[in-house]
Amino acid sequence: MSTIQRGEFPTTHWSLVARLRSPDSKVARRALQDLVTQYRYTLYAYIRRRGFSHSDAEDALHDFLLKLLNAHALENAEEARGRLRGYLGTALGRFLLNWRRDESRRVAVVQSLPPDEQASDEARYAKERFLESDTPERIFDRKWGCALMKRVMDRLHAKCVAEGKEALFMALRPVLQGGGGLRGHDGPGIAAGLGMSEGALRVALSRHLRDYRTILQDEVQQTVESPEDVADEIAYLMAVFSEPPRNSDARPWRAPQDGQS
Repeated sequence: MSTIQRGEFPTTHWSLVARLRSPDSKVARRALQDLVTQYRYTLYAYIRRRGFSHSDAEDALHDFLLKLLNAHALENAEEARGRLRGYLGTALGRFLLNWRRDESRRVAVVQSLPPDEQASDEARYAKERFLESDTPERIFDRKWGCALMKRVMDRLHAKCVAEGKEALFMALRPVLQGGGGLRGHDGPGIAAGLGMSEGALRVALSRHLRDYRTILQDEVQQTVESPEDVADEIAYLMAVFSEPPRNSDARPWRAPQDGQS
């Protein structure tokens, strides 16, 4: 597997799970900030779906993140088979059962997002079109998958920009999001627009798929205990998105495969 730089994440072989468990408070705090950057809305949407108002959801989320800074916060992650997604969903659900607003206990350890970004959470949630059958747990998993895939696409985009291939990325992005095959897409038109032959386009797509899978595996690796869990976690997220989109930002979540056309 080729190594691809992790953008704003620190260069390290530690997974996000390992860094959150670190006895070094600086490492754990940075890991928590990374977690918030990628999955804040996932956690927020779960809390809102549990019936909390926007202001209470913001407060509860802040307190929950503070709790995660405790050196022992992730000791029981094995309850979720070492998967950060499962652990956070379970831990947040338990936390909300006993949570009470108490301004005197709040400490500014986790940097809050600016008010305009907090407002964007509320505005985004207001546009959701959930069904009655969409439980907080299902929403959590779908939003987790959406956030993960956004991170994968952002990293692939950054890699292509660095290599001077942004036009290629933009042209192939719908193909990647559709599962990685050219079937259903105007292959000749895409190739012509890029000044490439169809054969060259297929070679470029194959390389894109290779980089996509490498980044996807790396991102999932950050959220599981063991490399052996990566395939199962990807399969689970694919299953969560096996049904048609139900709300504003959920699309079928598929890991592109080689040989599709």
